[in-house]
Amino acid sequence: AVFAGWTAHFDRYVLVAADGSQRPFSHAEGEVLRLFLSNPRRLITRAQMQERLGGTAGESFDRAMDVRISRLRAKLDEDPRNPRLIKTIYGAGYIFLGDVEWR
Repeated sequence: AVFAGWTAHFDRYVLVAADGSQRPFSHAEGEVLRLFLSNPRRLITRAQMQERLGGTAGESFDRAMDVRISRLRAKLDEDPRNPRLIKTIYGAGYIFLGDVEWR
């Protein structure tokens, strides 16, 4: 999948930047990234994340999602105070704002 100057290779668990540099991501981070890239510009609630990614509702699931999303943002060079791709919609969930092309 290609988005915002990045290419995600889910077979190798790596993000490739426009300059060719590579950033590996974990299987768990890849599941979250694939969910976002498959649903661009759509709100994804925590309940939908739990349903699609598995897990038990509660603080531990919420914290695990927060950590995965934080790590993805860091790998995508997102400004933690004002992310441009993965936005938090407080009290609702997350939305991925990039355009995605699947190859």
